[in-house]
Amino acid sequence: MSLRETKRSKWRLLPVLEDNGYWQMSIDHSLLDSARAGDTLPTLRFYRWTPPALTIGRFQSIEDIDLDACKRYGIDVVRRPTGGRALLHKDDFTYALVFPQGYGLPSSIEESYLYICRGIIKALLLVGLEVDIATHVGFRKKSSEACFSMPASADLSCRGLKICGSAQVRKGGALLQHGSIMLRDNHELLFKLFRYPSEKIKEEREREYRRRCTNLEREGLNLSWRELANAFISGFEETFWVKMVPGDFFAEELRLAEKFYDHYKSTSWLLYSKENHIQ
Repeated sequence: MSLRETKRSKWRLLPVLEDNGYWQMSIDHSLLDSARAGDTLPTLRFYRWTPPALTIGRFQSIEDIDLDACKRYGIDVVRRPTGGRALLHKDDFTYALVFPQGYGLPSSIEESYLYICRGIIKALLLVGLEVDIATHVGFRKKSSEACFSMPASADLSCRGLKICGSAQVRKGGALLQHGSIMLRDNHELLFKLFRYPSEKIKEEREREYRRRCTNLEREGLNLSWRELANAFISGFEETFWVKMVPGDFFAEELRLAEKFYDHYKSTSWLLYSKENHIQ
């Protein structure tokens, strides 16, 4: 019997946080900085957004977003440290996974996506949903404001429809991947939060979104948030032969998150310039 079969590695499982998007991104960033030191366990956490938030990719133009509409509907607008496009966090399930420097992940972004997504595939299988890594053969790539309607190497699909999207950032050898699964459909609200040259283009983008994306409710799954969190824990434990150990944030991680909070809430970061980023 091999060592792998007799002794499981440990991963840290953090408490669920329900808070605003600025704090959630500050926490993710602080965990990445902590992992860069190389003396932490791989860390998994789940979080909920209060109030709902529209997160936008690090390099996405703010011109895509109707900030007045977001304010009118009570939606915070937060720029992520990761790439991709805009994503509405309302009735969704969000995870973040951080690996420390020296963990031994595949060196390429695509291969590390595939490595990590194996755990998510297993998690969804445990709740009765078969998903696989999406392929985008024949997809006519168009500019889109919405992250969930754009193809990416980290997409997971069900019946050929995107159900989970993720994004990554690396820093000093450490890796942060976070992503979301839509529990229910909120596309009508989502498309009220963008700017469009015309109503016709807006309608085209909405049709494309409905044609390419799905959610758990549409797939016949009426899961509670906690049931899905438990499935994710089991999925990662079984896939990577690890034991999730409940833990808490280190004092230094919270200190860093408080430092980053003003940055993520700042107008300068939201508008974004290449000079305005955290080292």
